[in-house]
Amino acid sequence: MSPDKRKTKRQRGSSLTAQPPPRAANRIFYAVAEGAVTEYDYLTMLQNAFSEQCSFRIDMPRSRPDDMKPWRVAERVLAVAEEDARRPEGEQYAEIWALFDRDRHRDVAEALDALDGHSKVRVAFSNPSFDFWLYLHYALHDVPQDGWNHQIHQLLAQSPGFLGFGAKDKRITKARADNLLPRIKMTCDHARSLDKRCRSGKCAHRRGTKPDCGPLDQDPSTGMWRLLESLGIA
Repeated sequence: MSPDKRKTKRQRGSSLTAQPPPRAANRIFYAVAEGAVTEYDYLTMLQNAFSEQCSFRIDMPRSRPDDMKPWRVAERVLAVAEEDARRPEGEQYAEIWALFDRDRHRDVAEALDALDGHSKVRVAFSNPSFDFWLYLHYALHDVPQDGWNHQIHQLLAQSPGFLGFGAKDKRITKARADNLLPRIKMTCDHARSLDKRCRSGKCAHRRGTKPDCGPLDQDPSTGMWRLLESLGIA
């Protein structure tokens, strides 16, 4: 393979490069994610595209262990919140976000309980996974997944720009970002509609049939729209 072809192949599979955020953002957020790649690539995409017009900045950990469990995400978020509380009021984060998934994890309920009640801590919980949020950019889907990602990956791989997406290809490249960004509003509408069904008592989830059914009952669902709402994007 020629050097030019190798370079082209590498660029196609590369994560987005973070652009400098606004020097004086009105609101500064912090986010810790379960995965080491996809979620942070997506946050980078949001920051590159919207941070200036919405005047925000998202700080993220420099060290990003792959496939952290929900409880580990909760621990890191709580540590950030504790440190943040010691800062002068004008230097504190607006909100601190935890992004984690249902998958087949056994510690989701404990992680959610640990984060509940903290004034600045917010949770973007996705069931079965963050990849479900990605698929909502293309279509509404309400078939229960029982913590498995196989069907979501199949559907996503048929969507524009996501051919080959899966366990070995989890990056949000520029090409994928170009497909996702124009669909942001529709995505939030899809995710909100699933949430509204639960709160109205008309939940379509197999096990969630009450307005107060919990996030583990809401299958599939994702709270990522709440983060975009906080950022001022949605």
